[in-house]
Amino acid sequence: MDMNNTTDTLLPIAIEGHTFKPNTDGLWSLNEIHQTLSLADAKRPGQWSNEIRTALDHSGNFHLAHGGANPGTWATEAGTIAYAMWVSPDFYLMVVHAFVTMRNDSILSARMALLAAAEADTKLAKAIPKVDLVDRRLAGNGVPWNEACRMAGVTKPQLAKQYLVHIQRFISKDHPTEYKTILKPSATGFAGGFFKSCSVSYGNDDGFRVTAKGLAWLQGKAQEINTAIAERARRKAAERRKK
Repeated sequence: MDMNNTTDTLLPIAIEGHTFKPNTDGLWSLNEIHQTLSLADAKRPGQWSNEIRTALDHSGNFHLAHGGANPGTWATEAGTIAYAMWVSPDFYLMVVHAFVTMRNDSILSARMALLAAAEADTKLAKAIPKVDLVDRRLAGNGVPWNEACRMAGVTKPQLAKQYLVHIQRFISKDHPTEYKTILKPSATGFAGGFFKSCSVSYGNDDGFRVTAKGLAWLQGKAQEINTAIAERARRKAAERRKK
């Protein structure tokens, strides 16, 4: 397609089962339409004289060719459609129906857009208090490890701890009152403001919470952590199959 050829963008005009194409100047022959449709003499382009024809003529939609290879009345796309509406009731009604359909579609689209916007506003209004609550918790004492993993997209919180111990971001130490091991951030994680220490009482076995800074760090590590956990699972499965 030539970007400099405007006729490439003009589509043929179909009237009563016949298709009419523009010439290289982007004009349609109204005489060709009259002849092809076998219209009465009263419908010849030269007999078309009404307010529509006059208005279109004033805006340069017609070209009269006297003599030469292609004599007759030539019209722009708008002028050709207007002529077709004058000579063909079927074409006239098609244009009317097309306008009604376009208008109705436009109104329906606008209504659907308004409904979608209203629904989005409602969801946002419901979500904002929850977001504010999480922000306040992150800015205060932080959030528990499992919740931080869920927010960051880490799929397996406990296995994530093991991986972080492996890469020396977490450490392993004994529980102060029970015979089990605690996996928790290294001292640099607390010093850097990524985590906050908290009591291990009341079922809080982690002994730490994740701050807003720590959550951002965890989000950045989520893909690495999830990939490492999945790879570990694949290796274990392969080892079991060998036995």
